[in-house]
Amino acid sequence: MKRWSAWFLIFILSVTLAQSGRWALGQTADERADSIRNNRLYFLPHQYANKFEWLQRRERLIDDVRVAMGCMPWPEKTPLNPHVFDRLERDGYTIEKVYFESFPGVYVTGNLYRPAKGRGPYPAILSPHGHWGAGRLADEETGSVPARAIHFARHGIITFNYDMVGYVDSKQIGHDFGGEREWLWGLSLHGLQFWNSIRAIDFLTSLPDVDPDRIGCTGASGGGTQTFFLTAVDNRVKVSAPVNMISSRFQGGCLCENAPALRLEANNMEYGALMAPRPLLMVSASGDWTTETPLVEYPAIRSIYRLYGADDALKTVQIDSPHNYNQRSREQVYGWFDHWLNGKEGTEPEPEEPYSVEKPEDVRVFPNGLDDYPPGAKNGDELLAWWIGQSEKQLAATQPDSELQLSTLRNRGLTVLRHAMNVEVPSINDLLVERPEPEKREGYSIQQYVIQRKGKGDRVEATLLIPTQRDERMIGTLLVHPQAQAALMEGEGENIAPGALAQRLLERGHEVMIVNVFNSALTPENRGVDSVAHFFTYNPSDVALRVQDILTAYALLNGRFEVERVQLAGFGEGGLWTLLAAALAPELDSVVIDAAGFDSDDDFAYLKRLFVPHLRRAGDVRMAQAVIAPAPLLIHDTAGVFQTDWAERAYRTLNASGSFKSMSAPAGDDVILDWLN
Repeated sequence: MKRWSAWFLIFILSVTLAQSGRWALGQTADERADSIRNNRLYFLPHQYANKFEWLQRRERLIDDVRVAMGCMPWPEKTPLNPHVFDRLERDGYTIEKVYFESFPGVYVTGNLYRPAKGRGPYPAILSPHGHWGAGRLADEETGSVPARAIHFARHGIITFNYDMVGYVDSKQIGHDFGGEREWLWGLSLHGLQFWNSIRAIDFLTSLPDVDPDRIGCTGASGGGTQTFFLTAVDNRVKVSAPVNMISSRFQGGCLCENAPALRLEANNMEYGALMAPRPLLMVSASGDWTTETPLVEYPAIRSIYRLYGADDALKTVQIDSPHNYNQRSREQVYGWFDHWLNGKEGTEPEPEEPYSVEKPEDVRVFPNGLDDYPPGAKNGDELLAWWIGQSEKQLAATQPDSELQLSTLRNRGLTVLRHAMNVEVPSINDLLVERPEPEKREGYSIQQYVIQRKGKGDRVEATLLIPTQRDERMIGTLLVHPQAQAALMEGEGENIAPGALAQRLLERGHEVMIVNVFNSALTPENRGVDSVAHFFTYNPSDVALRVQDILTAYALLNGRFEVERVQLAGFGEGGLWTLLAAALAPELDSVVIDAAGFDSDDDFAYLKRLFVPHLRRAGDVRMAQAVIAPAPLLIHDTAGVFQTDWAERAYRTLNASGSFKSMSAPAGDDVILDWLN
């Protein structure tokens, strides 16, 4: 009898939920707390139905790369001030030492190999090295960087071998550069090397004997990562050969391959496919993480090339070897580039001729290390200070003193914010909702919701209060507090009731939703920040997940047929999360933000209380306030340290100054209610 009763109750509940039209069975816990992404997950290839679907995804992926690398907006291209000197004449080629400035006082170092015969302009190849100990000077059985440069130069292709940050002659900044403060501003080791590669193309194309329409790039391991990310974003690279790196099960193990926010919902297979339809050679090895390339990664990328009708521009070869860029791999690459850059018939392997390498001291740019650097060379701290200054200069150009500036700020800042946090306002049709029948009370009813986004693993709890006396179309008010019900409701269990503010909103005829956002009572360490390698490359911060939960609750409340308008109010730390959500939520009726005494000019306040990589590069809370205009906005408890001048400018620009108010002290319920409709 008891078993029959239990099944009957489940049946009745299922019918009730199904009748809502927005319910389906989903997970019973919030998977985001435990399902932590990392660089060794196995990613399945995605199938695209048509070219249009891919092009939409392609645009998103390119923005992902630019945001992750700190290149949204692009940094200013300052003078390179190149130095090319100490030429060595060799059999069929020459070698020169090179250094130039990618940023003022930040030097890219390397060797330029040129053909000794013939007349230019010649094609040119960028040649980044991987994590071999000797860097660009490595000449081992598993990989020789000089060997490939010598071969290319002998075959009429200029080649630039250049250092990764912290290797050989690039010693002013270490290969462990960057941390959470740098990431706030969009600066990372990966981003710095990415920018160095872009400036290396600028250097090559500035040479009179280089044909700017015939540029290639090849590298292995970490150099392979540099190759396909550069090619993905810089269309000046016409031909690529990333060796032993495009993998579905390993995304790179070094800081220089793992910029924050880079792979929140992407992987190297997709980034590699961004080369399409330009010629791409995928070299893999049987003894490393590219062992499945012929069966997994290559077919996935080939499906993209076929959308362009460019099957002949893609090729894969696998070498029976451990992780490498050995002679057999190089010979495959030689034939590929000779075909696409020099017009040689076919792409068959090209035998490597005997070569000899120089003594390190003869090709080193700064053999005595930092003592040889020009005056004004920056260390990591000095680079960060310069970068912050440049970022502030770029932001200042978008201060909302005109509608054009406000539009630029909105488009640029919100693009960075969306990609950095991987957040969205979901469609009501993408929500799975569990909701029992509402419990009727005197003057209102109370309903508990569990909201999920299809396929996202989240599970958001919310309480909806519905007034008995209500208009056909009413206002929905979403309340956010770190303690959710504990702060905005009274009592417990069956005796729970609206708190004072919620009760007064009900009496005005508002539907009131109180959302319990992700992990608000816990610290980020609970998710493995300190134990998972490159955590923020693969996982949003807790703040980002809380912002997503606010947007998810907003989507449900806004999607209710009886709700005509939605307004947001955030309290305590929840005010800061609500501010970021309000910047991304469309058509808000009114917004109340508790600034909670947050010092908006202090990086360490962001690190402690509002950590999102790239947030300050996006324009931080200044941008978020400004883009809410012209919706009515009240910011209180600024404590004299939460700056609101950008909001004031935006509202003044839109002739809506009366719709903005800031208060140094905390606002009481009467003030908040006066602001909310």
